[in-house]
Amino acid sequence: MKRLFRILTGLVLVFSFSDSQLIPTSNCPINWYPFGNNCYKFNVYPLRIYDEAAKACEAQGAGLLSVNSAQEHQFIDTTLQRIDRDRSFWYTSGYRDENHIKWSGDGTVSRDDVMFWASPDDLQGFSKFIVYKYSASLKKYAWGATDGREAYRFICEIPITETQRLLQENRDFTYGSNLTDPTLAPRGPRFTMHPINMVLTNRSHLPSIECEATGIPQPRYVWHRTDVTGSEEVIGKSEFYTISNGKLTFNRIDERRDAGIYHCEASNKFGSVRSAPSKITFGSLAQFPNVAPGVNRVALYQGTYLNCNPPTHKPAVSYQWMKGTSFLIQALNSYFFLSADGNLYFSEVQQNDEGNYHCIVTLKAFPGDTLATDQPPTETSLDIKLDVLGDTAALYPPQIHDDFPAVFPKSPRLGQKITIECLAYGRTPLRYRWSKSGNGNLPSKAYTQNFDRVLVIPNVQFTDEGTYTCHVQGRTQTESKDFLLTINAKPYFIYPLKDLIVDENSDITWRCEGIASPRASYVWYKNARLITSGTDGIEIYSNVLKIKNLQKRIHDGMYSCEATNIHGSSVSSAQLKVLSFKPSFAKNPLPRTILAANNGNLTIPCMPEAAPVPMISWLKNGGKLSLPITDGNQKGAQLLSNGYLKIVGVSMVDAGLYTCVAANQNGESMSTGNVTVVGGVTIVTQLFPEMRVNKNDTVFIECQVSYDIFRVDLVLVWKFNGRIIDFTQDFFYEKSTRMGISGLFIHFIDYYHSGVYECVAMSTITQSSISTNVIVQGPPGMPGNVYRIKGSETTRSVTIKWTEPPDHGSQIQQYNIEARTMDNPKWRPVATNLSDFNVLIPGNLDSDKRQYTVTGLVPFNSYQFRVVARNRFPQLGEYSKPSEYIQLKPDVPVVSVQNVGGGGGSEGVLTISWRLLAEEERCGPNIGYNVYWRKNGTTEEFQMKTLLETDHMFQKMVSGNSVSYTVNLNSDKLFYLPYEVKIGVFNKYGRGPNSTSTVVYSSEGIPLLRPTNVNGWEINSTALWVTWDPLPNTRDAIKGVIQGFEINVEDANDANRKSVTAYHYGYMEGNNVIGLEPNTDYWVTVQIFNTAGESNPSEKQLLGTCLNPPLLYPEFVTIHSHGPNSVYVEWRGVSTGLFEETLRGYKIRWWLVGENIKSANDTIVGKETYGMVYGISKGYVYALRVLGFSKGGDGKMSPTQYFTLGGRVHVDSRISVVKLSASSITPSLMIVILLCVVQFFFVWS
Repeated sequence: MKRLFRILTGLVLVFSFSDSQLIPTSNCPINWYPFGNNCYKFNVYPLRIYDEAAKACEAQGAGLLSVNSAQEHQFIDTTLQRIDRDRSFWYTSGYRDENHIKWSGDGTVSRDDVMFWASPDDLQGFSKFIVYKYSASLKKYAWGATDGREAYRFICEIPITETQRLLQENRDFTYGSNLTDPTLAPRGPRFTMHPINMVLTNRSHLPSIECEATGIPQPRYVWHRTDVTGSEEVIGKSEFYTISNGKLTFNRIDERRDAGIYHCEASNKFGSVRSAPSKITFGSLAQFPNVAPGVNRVALYQGTYLNCNPPTHKPAVSYQWMKGTSFLIQALNSYFFLSADGNLYFSEVQQNDEGNYHCIVTLKAFPGDTLATDQPPTETSLDIKLDVLGDTAALYPPQIHDDFPAVFPKSPRLGQKITIECLAYGRTPLRYRWSKSGNGNLPSKAYTQNFDRVLVIPNVQFTDEGTYTCHVQGRTQTESKDFLLTINAKPYFIYPLKDLIVDENSDITWRCEGIASPRASYVWYKNARLITSGTDGIEIYSNVLKIKNLQKRIHDGMYSCEATNIHGSSVSSAQLKVLSFKPSFAKNPLPRTILAANNGNLTIPCMPEAAPVPMISWLKNGGKLSLPITDGNQKGAQLLSNGYLKIVGVSMVDAGLYTCVAANQNGESMSTGNVTVVGGVTIVTQLFPEMRVNKNDTVFIECQVSYDIFRVDLVLVWKFNGRIIDFTQDFFYEKSTRMGISGLFIHFIDYYHSGVYECVAMSTITQSSISTNVIVQGPPGMPGNVYRIKGSETTRSVTIKWTEPPDHGSQIQQYNIEARTMDNPKWRPVATNLSDFNVLIPGNLDSDKRQYTVTGLVPFNSYQFRVVARNRFPQLGEYSKPSEYIQLKPDVPVVSVQNVGGGGGSEGVLTISWRLLAEEERCGPNIGYNVYWRKNGTTEEFQMKTLLETDHMFQKMVSGNSVSYTVNLNSDKLFYLPYEVKIGVFNKYGRGPNSTSTVVYSSEGIPLLRPTNVNGWEINSTALWVTWDPLPNTRDAIKGVIQGFEINVEDANDANRKSVTAYHYGYMEGNNVIGLEPNTDYWVTVQIFNTAGESNPSEKQLLGTCLNPPLLYPEFVTIHSHGPNSVYVEWRGVSTGLFEETLRGYKIRWWLVGENIKSANDTIVGKETYGMVYGISKGYVYALRVLGFSKGGDGKMSPTQYFTLGGRVHVDSRISVVKLSASSITPSLMIVILLCVVQFFFVWS
C-alpha cells in the first residue's frame, strides 16, 4: 500500500506589486481558461500521479481543481469534451471523507452528490481521489475515483485576482534590455551535467569526475573536497590531480587523501552555483577465510540452501556459484535458485546435487554509483560441501521460504530495475505465478524470468507500489505469500527553481520541494555559499526562501537549493535578477499609423517594459484624456484594467495622435500613434513575422479587425499553410478573445501545428489579411540515416555518420551514441554528452551531416549504433533507427578472463577454474588459455599449461560456461597450500591480457585430531549447550583448517528415537543443539570437519534437558491507556504442573503491526499479572501477546491483541494482517487506513 501523502515537489513564486499594474485582473493568462472568478489550466503532458499533479499546480501558484457548483462542473465537462480526444482521466483535488468530498485545492467540502458521478460503481467504490472520466453511457465527463498511483492528466485552478504572478513569471533575461533573442541574453551559470558518485579501487586507472555548466559569459570551474572530518578545501592542479574545464582527473589515488565529498563550482560575473555532491569512496574485497565452511547434510528431496558468507567488502558484491568446476546456470534448472542475496537455494535436493560448491563474489558499486575499473576484484570461497542423506522420497508440499518474497535492491529506488524473488521448498514440478492487489494485474512493463520465480519491474515508479503475491502450485497443494513493495527515492525536482526577473522593493517566495522518500532535508546557497535565515534579510524555513523589499545591490545573484536524504542529494539553481528602470517602449512601441473603421471598435495596446510596474495614462493630440476604467463594453473611449485604450463606436472625431504615457519612480516614457478613421475594413493588429512557442502550450494569435458594423458584413477566416481551418473538425483550434482583442487559440500545440497562420477579413467589396509563422519548439526529433563511413573500421573503432535531427526551434546541445552487438542485444552507451562541435565534419561546417569516431569497442564484433540528441529541453529527443550491423576487424583479445578460482578435489591436486570468454569478448577465432600457477609468496617461475578450446581433452573440462583444470601435485604432503594462479588468453592473432592473480588452495586431508573433554549443560527444555577443549587450528593437525564442528545427540534411553545433529561453522569451543525433547537424557559426541571430511568422534558425554516451560498461556488480557507514551496491560496468570519448571515471571511481547514478530520487544514484569509498556508512539497500531517463562524457556503465548496509545482496538478477522507483515518496514499507518476503509464499507452497505 502506498503512503497516503508522499513528499511532494514544486515551487510557488509569489510577488508583491504596486497598485498600478499592466496585468489585467479580468483576464486569464495564455494557457488558462476563464470561468467565473477563476482560471483553469488543463495539463496534458507530462502525466502525473496525484501527489506530483498537486505540486505541479502549486509550482504555478495554483491548486488542483476544486468543484464548488453544478455550473463549474458543467464548464469542466464542456471544456473536456472539446479538447480531450483521448477520453483521458483528469485529476482534481477532491478526495473522499466519509460521505463528503473534500477539496484540498481550496479547503472546501461538498456533498457526495450522485449527479456528478459517472456510475453507481464509481460512487460506491473504495478508491479515494476524484478524477474526471468520460462516461460512454452519460455521454459526458463525470466523477470517477482512483488510488492516486496512476499517472494521469490534471486540472489546475487559480483565482483571477492572483494571476499577476503567472504573467510576471514570463519575463526572460531580455526584459529591460535591447535584446530580443533570449538565447543571446547574458545570464548566470547553471549545470547541465552533475558529477556522479564513484568507487575507486587499486585497479582504477586515471579515474575522473566531471561537471558541465552553461552561461553567458562561459562559466569558470573550481573543485572542492570535504573530507571525513568536515574540512573543505579547494583542489588545485598538482601531481595528484589534473583539471580540464569541468573535468577532475585523479592521477595517483590514495584513500586518505582522495576519499570525501566533492562538488564543482561554476562561476561567471552574475554569480556562482554548486553542483550536486559527488561521493568518492574506495572499494575493497577481502579474501574468504581460510576456515572452510562445514558439511551441509540434508534429506533426499528436502529443501535447503547454501550460505555464501561473503568476505569483508565495501561497498557491495555480486554472486555466482560453481559446483565442482562448473558454473551453475539456473536458467537450465528449475529446482535450484541463485538469489541476489548470495545464497544458493534448492527447492528439493536430488542425489546428483551432492558435491562441493564454491561461492564467487565480485566487487561492485551500489546501484546508481560507478565502479572505476573494468576488472573488479573477485574472490572464490573454499569448498562448501553438500551431502544428501537417505534413499526414499517424501512428498513435500510447496512451502515458500521465510526469506521470500524478497526485493532487490533491498531498498528499491525510483527509476531502478528491481526484481522480486520467490522460492519455495517442495517436490518439483513447482509452478510460480504473480499477481498484484487490486485488479490482480501486474504493471504492463513487468515480466518474469527464471521459471517465473523472479518478477522484474524495470524503471520502477511510485505507481508500481502495492502488495504483490507469489503463488506456487505443487503437485497437490498451492502456497501463496504476499510482499508489500514500497519505493524510496533520491530527491528530484519535477519543477526546478525558476529564474526570477523581478522589480526592486518587491517580495519573492521560492519554494523548493523535491519528491523524496524518505523525506528530504533542505539547505540554501547564494553564489555557492551556505546561507541561513537572517542573512541579508533573507528568511528561510526549511524548503522555503523569502526575501522582502528586494535590493539589487544586495540580493542579485545565483541561488541554489539542495535537497538531501539517505539516498543522495539533488540541487536546483536559479538566478535572481532585481530590476529598477524607467519605462521603455523600445520593443513594443505604438504603431505609427493605426487604421480604424468608422462605426467600428478599436483597441490600442500599451505594453512598455518597466520596473516597477508603471502608471498608465493617455494623451490625445497632446491633451490628457480623462478615461473611465471599464470592462470594454461602454460607448466611446475608455481605459481597460490592463492599461489598454479602447474606443467603442469609432467616429471621425476620434482621429488624431494618441500617446501612451508610462511613469514610475525612475522616470517617464511615452509612445505615440496616429489614429486614422477610414471606411470599410481594416486589420489593426501588426504581427511579428515569427512566433516561437513550446510544445503543449496554448498559443494566441491576435487579429483585431475594425469595420463599420452598420454598413459592412464581415467574414473572418483563419488559414493554416493556405488551407482554411475547419473549427468543427479540429478541436485544437478556437476563435475567441483575450484581453479584449480577438484572435485564434491553438490549444496543446504540437510540432505538426508549425507553419504559417493567416487571418483574412473579407467583406463583399474588400479583403485584408495578416500572417505569422508559428515555430513549435521542443526536444529534438529523430537523427536520420545512421551509417558507417566505408573503410573507417579498425579493430576497436569505427566512424559513424548521421543526419542532424530537426532541432525543433532550440539548438542541439549534445548527442549520445549507443551500441549493441549480435551477441548482446542490450543497448549500451558508447559515447555520451558529445557537443555539436565534437561531431562536426572537418572542413564541412555547413553540412547537415554529423560524424563521430566511436572507440573502445571490442574487436571481431558486429555492432549496431543509434543516436539521440538533446537541446535545452530536459527530455531527450527521439532515438534514430539502428544502423546496419558493422563488422569490426579481428585482433588479440582485449578482455581478461573472469571468475578465476578453484580449490577442492581429491588429496594431492590443485583445481583451477575460470569462466569461458563470452562470444562478444573473443576478438577472433582459435581461442586458447594459458594456465599459470606457483606457490604463493615465492618468486619462482610460474608453471604453465597451454589449453586450446579445440582440443578434445579441453572439452571434457568444460561445463556450461566454465572450465576446470586439475594440476596433479604428485605428493600427499602438499595438502592445503596456497597457490598463486592466473589465466592468460590468446587467439589466432596473439596474446591478450592475463587475469589478476588469485590465491587458490590445494585440496585438504581428513582431520587427524578429535575434540576432547566434551561437557555441557541444559539451556532450556529443548536445547543443550555443549563445550570442548580448545584445538590447534593448524595445517598439520587438521590437514587444512577447521570448517566447523558437528554435534551428534542420541537418546540415552531409547536408541530407536530420532537422533539430532547440529553443524556449526567456524572455530569455537562450544555451541548449542536445539530441537530436543524435554526432560530427556542424551549421549553427546563432537567431531571436527573440513572440506575433506570429518574427524573421528569424541568420547560420549551424558547431558539432559530441563522440564517443560509453562504449558498454559495467560488469559483475559486487557489493555488500557496509561501515559503519554505507555499503556497498562493486565491478565490472568498461569500455574505450573509436575512436568513443568517453576514459573519465573511473565513477558509482554509487543511489536509494530506490519513488522515481524521476530523483531518484537519484550517487557519483563516478574510474577505480577500486570505491567506497563513504554515507548508507544501516537498514530500507530501495535500487536501484543503475553507469556510466562521459566528455566524451561518461554511458555505458550496468549492470542494476539491490537492496541494504540489509547488502548485496545478491535480488528476485523477478515482483514489480512499476514499481507501487511510481509515487509519488515511496513508502517502501521496502513492498518489504520485499512480500518477506515472497512468502516467506510460498512457505512455504505
